[in-house]
Amino acid sequence: MTQNILVVDDDAATLTLIGMMLEHRGFGVLKAQDGPRALKILVQTMPDLVLLDVMMPNMDGYEVCRQIKANPYWAHLPVVMLSAMSQPISQIEGFRAGALDYITKPIAPQDLVKRIQSALDQSARPAKTDGAKVIAVSGTRGGVGATTLAVNLATLMAASASTLLIDFELRATAAIHLGLASSVGLADRLEQDPVNITRVNIESALTVHPRSGLRLLTVADSQIEPIRSTTILHQTLSMCDVCVIDLGWGFDPARRAMMQAADACILVLDSEQESLLQSNRMLQALGAAGLPPEAIKLVCINRLGTPAEILHASLRGALDHDLTVTIGPASEALYEALDQGQPIVLSNPDHPVAVQIRALADSLFELSPHHLEFA
Repeated sequence: MTQNILVVDDDAATLTLIGMMLEHRGFGVLKAQDGPRALKILVQTMPDLVLLDVMMPNMDGYEVCRQIKANPYWAHLPVVMLSAMSQPISQIEGFRAGALDYITKPIAPQDLVKRIQSALDQSARPAKTDGAKVIAVSGTRGGVGATTLAVNLATLMAASASTLLIDFELRATAAIHLGLASSVGLADRLEQDPVNITRVNIESALTVHPRSGLRLLTVADSQIEPIRSTTILHQTLSMCDVCVIDLGWGFDPARRAMMQAADACILVLDSEQESLLQSNRMLQALGAAGLPPEAIKLVCINRLGTPAEILHASLRGALDHDLTVTIGPASEALYEALDQGQPIVLSNPDHPVAVQIRALADSLFELSPHHLEFA
């Protein structure tokens, strides 16, 4: 996955030169010629790192860095200062402002890249500020059953803990699985500035599944920027014990940010070649983003009913990660559950697929022994 660098420098020639050098080494580059424009870019998109000049008119690099670090939605961003000012007092001022590194010019391109990569590695995985457990569920292609799995896992966990299901999937089908009326996406009802994504706004957008007590947040029916997705997650972490995120499928920056923030990231696949290839691409990207291997769970939906031993053996050589579990087949039972608007763990709890999903849920979160005693 391409890592994006926001380069801020008032000198157009320097901006172009650094941009070309970074792009040549595989980075995506965003450019701003002053501090105010850099802050406007951050409202629209979330880079992986800010490379910041110090001496700029109107707003110097120190002030830009202070404003980044003072904003709770940007504070996690690594800021690297690049300046010709080599005096110790200048460097101390940079670190006081919140910079992760301070690089003095001139510097060889290969050394600059090493320093940038080191800063990225130090900040690879966003830290959660609360104790809520985050489980991200993502399909490796459309139609593999990621939403079905996310809804059933969340339903089981809701019996033992305060659980919130966030539906980031563009079609927002989690409500259908739960038999709930569709709701307008949260992000679509808020103003552009992420500061408007508050706990109060989120709570007003929640829908409660009456039988299980699971709370559902449908986020949007269009693409969402990384800053807004991470802001929504940050707000919800104080509202629940478990947060299950249905990411649909794909690996854009917003989804990557959600996966990086998760305690467990479930990749849902089937035995089709396209799904296997995408699984390996996502595994490589998640590893590069700093997600530890033990946090990644591969779940294969066994649509064809292939014996588990044979399926595991056939996938072992095709995947860059051990398969965690296979689930299925249960097409008819799952369709019936969808028609009833009740997850299979409620509508048919003794079905083998419901039992398999419960085993997966148990491995992720300790469930109550009375997990199916819903009202």
